[in-house]
Amino acid sequence: MKTFKLCSVMILLDEEMEDFKEIKRKQIPLVDGLIINKEEADKSWLLEAVLDNEWEAYFQNYLDTKQSFMTEVTITKRTNDPATFVCKVDSVNRLEEHIVVHLEGLIVVKKDDLSDMLIRNLIDEGFSGDELYEEYRRRKKNRGRSVQGILTNDYEQVKEKGYYDVDKADDKIK
Repeated sequence: MKTFKLCSVMILLDEEMEDFKEIKRKQIPLVDGLIINKEEADKSWLLEAVLDNEWEAYFQNYLDTKQSFMTEVTITKRTNDPATFVCKVDSVNRLEEHIVVHLEGLIVVKKDDLSDMLIRNLIDEGFSGDELYEEYRRRKKNRGRSVQGILTNDYEQVKEKGYYDVDKADDKIK
């Protein structure tokens, strides 16, 4: 197992996904956190997020309903590219001044996957040469519509695999 600092967590809410609307993101302000790569074949990870108490009801709801959700996290440095996970809340615990939320997650998009998909989309759109390079840098920096489209596609694939079905997800995310 390998342990890393968890630098940021963004929940990708699925309630807006009907009819391929944009994913609604919710930035979760971390007090502290860590993430553990369990180094298993199924790419499962453990996430521990120390948060302000105001987030207790929010994550307790995910725990109570056993609902899975997609999240983007950055590891080690905030400037690193994020990785996308399908997670479920394993526990919510109170500390004196904060709460600790434990998540179990499966990685579904790594930064290299996202970069590969982005470059493939740009080539398919007809970009080449210096124009390809400049457009790639611009879209990667902005994480705009092109990345949104990739995440929307990834979200649909995750749903098809059953990660949003509570019974199926429990079998995959443990």
